[in-house]
Amino acid sequence: MPESTKYDFFMDELSSMEKEIYKFVRNSNDLIEQNKSLHKKVKQLEDENEVLKMKVEDIETKLNNAYIDSENSTFNSLFNEEDKEKLKAKISDLLTKIDFHLRS
Repeated sequence: MPESTKYDFFMDELSSMEKEIYKFVRNSNDLIEQNKSLHKKVKQLEDENEVLKMKVEDIETKLNNAYIDSENSTFNSLFNEEDKEKLKAKISDLLTKIDFHLRS
């Protein structure tokens, strides 16, 4: 009878181990699927981030161009052609004087 008891004990242990292994494999597979899903989500978010960065750059470029156009428009509206030429001549004279002082 003791042999039968040992056999039953080992069979119960084997059965218990089999159940634990099954749980482990199932949890492992769940984690693998979850990991794959998270990698896909990360890739999707990275792609979305790149698109958003490109949109931000585009908007910044448009804003800068609009600002420059606005400044040019303001400059053009403040000065007529004759005033612009006078201003260019004054700036040129000042640059010449600065250059002269730097050389001496």
